[in-house]
Amino acid sequence: MNQKESIAVILPILNEQEHILPLLEGIESALAGRDFTIFIIDDGSRDGTLEKIEFAQKTLGNRLQLMQRVKTLPGCQRGSALFDGMKEALKRTAHRIFVELDGDLSHRTEELTVGIGLIESGKGEVVIASKYLPGSQVVNRSQGRTLVSSINTGLMRLVMNPKITDYSNGYRFYTRKAASILAGYQIRYGSPIYLSEALGIWMNNQLKVVEFPSTYIGRQEGFSKVKPIDLIKGMLAVFEIGFRYRFRRFNRNSN
Repeated sequence: MNQKESIAVILPILNEQEHILPLLEGIESALAGRDFTIFIIDDGSRDGTLEKIEFAQKTLGNRLQLMQRVKTLPGCQRGSALFDGMKEALKRTAHRIFVELDGDLSHRTEELTVGIGLIESGKGEVVIASKYLPGSQVVNRSQGRTLVSSINTGLMRLVMNPKITDYSNGYRFYTRKAASILAGYQIRYGSPIYLSEALGIWMNNQLKVVEFPSTYIGRQEGFSKVKPIDLIKGMLAVFEIGFRYRFRRFNRNSN
């Protein structure tokens, strides 16, 4: 793969007025000298986030694309936001590398070059910034959220691939080929468990998945966007996704 590949950044958000401008500045700094487009998927922010994005567009121009959705389902719909954003990036651009990260500064933009470098070097077709590899750190995350994440990832390792250490981190990098493959499947989950579903599809298609140590910074201020319904559904979905992975039951789109 050639150096300096173009980048599509998929960024799902909801009420991130304190974080969105520093995050966009960090992304722009890390990707300086590259062709990139940031796709923001907003699920109905009402706190001034959209005004901040409008301000940022004066500098970024067409490199910042805003998709506004109306959230109608209960619980966090981060997964469906990622899927919709990825499909739009495939449709609107010819970018070769896709990046997903959170909108609340949980993921360090300084690590963008690490994940992108692993894709460009051909070491991986899907790259995960792992919270659980030696050298990783988790900062300021509540014990409850850490426990839930650890349990879900532990179960996923049992029912899917034990070599993957982090099934729940939303800081991911993948090739256009991986994006095209994923877009060709029927996605069952719009919640954060989508991350595991997507990974199962990629592994069923024999894509090379690698990880690197990452620092995850928990954001405990305000109310969490992940509701109890997400946690309950997530625990049940682990086994359903594991079944489809083991028996190759992920369904392709008919069209």
